[in-house]
Order: sequence, then C-alpha cells, then structure tokens
Amino acid sequence: MELGYLNLEGIAFSDLYPFLISILIGALIGTERERDLLEKKKRGVAGLRTFILVALLGTLSAHLASLYGGTFMMVAFAGFALMVAVGYGVSVTNLGRLDFTSEVAAVVAFILGALCHSPETMMLAIALAILVTVILAIKKTAHRYVEIIREEELLDTLKMGTIALVILPLLPNTTIGPFEVLNPRNIWLMVVLVSLIGYVGYAMIRIFGTEKGLSITGALGGLVSSTAVATTMAAEARAHREVIPSAVFATTIASCTMFPRILLEVFVVNKSLFFPLLLPMVSMTVVGVVMAFLLFRKRETIETDVALSDPFKLSPALKFGAFFALVLLLSKMANIYFGQAGTYAASLVAGLADVDAITLSLATLAENSQVEGGVAVAAITLAAMTNTLVKLSITFILGTREFGYRVALIFLPMIGVGLMAIFLF
Repeated sequence: MELGYLNLEGIAFSDLYPFLISILIGALIGTERERDLLEKKKRGVAGLRTFILVALLGTLSAHLASLYGGTFMMVAFAGFALMVAVGYGVSVTNLGRLDFTSEVAAVVAFILGALCHSPETMMLAIALAILVTVILAIKKTAHRYVEIIREEELLDTLKMGTIALVILPLLPNTTIGPFEVLNPRNIWLMVVLVSLIGYVGYAMIRIFGTEKGLSITGALGGLVSSTAVATTMAAEARAHREVIPSAVFATTIASCTMFPRILLEVFVVNKSLFFPLLLPMVSMTVVGVVMAFLLFRKRETIETDVALSDPFKLSPALKFGAFFALVLLLSKMANIYFGQAGTYAASLVAGLADVDAITLSLATLAENSQVEGGVAVAAITLAAMTNTLVKLSITFILGTREFGYRVALIFLPMIGVGLMAIFLF
C-alpha cells in the first residue's frame, strides 16, 4: 500500500476509478432501458448489460486514444456507430420495429464513458448521465404534455426561450439612468424569473387538470397568479353556494403559495435577505394553511377551471419589466428624499398591483447597499400583506358576503402575524 492510493499488484485504484464510474453510468442508463422493455413486454437489442459494456467501451477507447493518439478515438467511435446502426438494422428485420431512442442512448452512453477518462470531465459525465436517464424516464409525462399542448402554448414556449436565451445575454450588465439603479440585464432577468415561475405553474395545471379538487387548483394556480385564483373562486362562490368551503380553501392555499414564491425570488436575487424574511413569510404561510384545514376541512371535488391566460405573452412581460424599473427608481428616490418612510410607502402602493416587482426591486437595492436590509424585509412583508388585502377585497366585491367573511377569518390573522413578525424583526 502506498500513501494516497491503494496499490494492488501494480494497478492503482485511481487507474480503475474512471472505469468504475463508466460502469455505473452504463448501469444507470441501462436500468431505465431494461425497465422500459419489461414494461412493454418486448424484446430489445440493448439492455442493462449492453449499456454497461457500451459505457465501458467508451472509457477504454479514450484510454487507448491517450496512448496511441486521437485518431484511435475517432476510429473507435466510427466503428461503434457502424456497429449500432447494423445492430438496429437487424432488429428491424427480426423484431419488426426500430427503437431509435435506445440507439441514440447507446451512442450517448459511449460518449459519456469517454468523458469519464478525464478527471476534468468526469463530473460532467455523471451529471449528464443523470439528466439523460431522467429524460428517458419521463416518456409518458412528456407524451401526455405534447398531446394536450396547444399551438398558442407552443409559441409561448418559444417566446420564453427567446427572452431567456437570446435577449438576456445580449443586454449590458451595467447601471444606467438616474441614481445609477437601472441595470438592463438585471431588469430583464426579473422578467425571465417571474415568467418562468408562472409558466411552470401553468404547465402543471394543464397537465394534471382540476379533477382532483379545488384545493389542488388553488395550490397550482397560486404559482401563476393567486389573484386570478381568488377572482375565479369568488365567481364560483357566487354561482354555487355549496362550493364556498372548497372555494375558501382554494383561495387560501393560492394566497399562501405567494409567500414561498417571494422567498424563492429573494433567494435568487439576494440571499442575505432570505433568512430575515423566513419568519414573516413562513409564519403567514403556516397560519393560513393551518386555519384553512381547521375551518374548512370539508372540500368537494368540483370540476372548474381557473381563468388563466396563456403561459407567457410578450406584452405583459414588457409591462412588468417597465413596472419593475419604475418601482426600482421610485423606491430609490423615496429612500433618498424620505428615508425609510418613503420605502415603506412605495411598498404599500406597489403591493396593490403586484408583489413580485417590489420584492425583486427591494432585494436588488439591498444587495447593492442602497437600502438597508431590515427596511427591505419590512417593506416586502408590507407589500405581501397589502396584496393579501386586495384579494380579500375581491372576495367581497366579486363573490358573496359569506364567502368574504370566511376568507377574512383566515386572511386577517395572517396579516396580523405578519405585522407581529415585522415588529419582532
């Protein structure tokens, strides 16, 4: 034995390690492919053992290429690709079908095995192997999503990719304008962040539907817009009095979803505010959820749809970007000319329309030391409480008094706990 590694008859464990990792990668992908074949009760060309050997072959090829030159790797890969093509060609003749997914997966396993040979790319190979296995395993979910997706949603997905992967990298990462607080890339990043959260929530609703009850609708709808959920539930309560308990529960769950969303946004933008915000956000969430379960435990499964727009539209995204920049500028001006009182006033006004913009604005200002962290935490909490009051008003205006009173039994204690958390902080 030598210091730093285990030596067994001249073979160092460090030499075997890349091959062991490639075997594990092949086993990971091969297990999923084998499971897929067993589930379909069909024969296939490549299963668990084959994928292990394929990944190992990639590592061996890379190892020999390091000894005999890069041409060896090119020849080895070409030969393997030809062997895969011939093997799957024979499978079409014998089995009457072509499993092209497994064919591509085999080529990927070979390349991942080759990546295992270098310490610099080994972790990349492991990460990619996990992602590849996930992609292979979500076949049913992916097919179901494709079946229900509409043309408008596909176009909105392309728009999302455009603003996130095309426009964002092109924007300058410097502050411009008065007070040096407007950063074009940061402003656009907030548009991408909020749009992505909404898109994920919208996709979950479209995939799973609302047949599991209003409570799930409220939880998923809250990811997109808790105000939209409150509006829809108010209309349901006015039209069908018997669904009021379920509508109250859904409205509460949707509103409680807003608080973790705020924490997520703050964590992404300014991690230093995350823990100070935990107390007010978590306390309001816990009070809302617990009281909803205690007061309105009986829920009926009602087939209803939350009135949501498409997952993403360019015009609302641009309006949000402009609103975020305006709130950023007004918050800075208020802090300069009126101190902490100005920041609190800006958060109260902004919370009437949208809690995300003021949250992201104050988190950005606090990160740049332009607003004190304690002031930012209190102002974000005030904005969340203001937004909760807006939804409470909607339940009375668009719903019924009974519906509004029941929602108030939960929302008012939530707001009270939030105020207590501000004073404790």
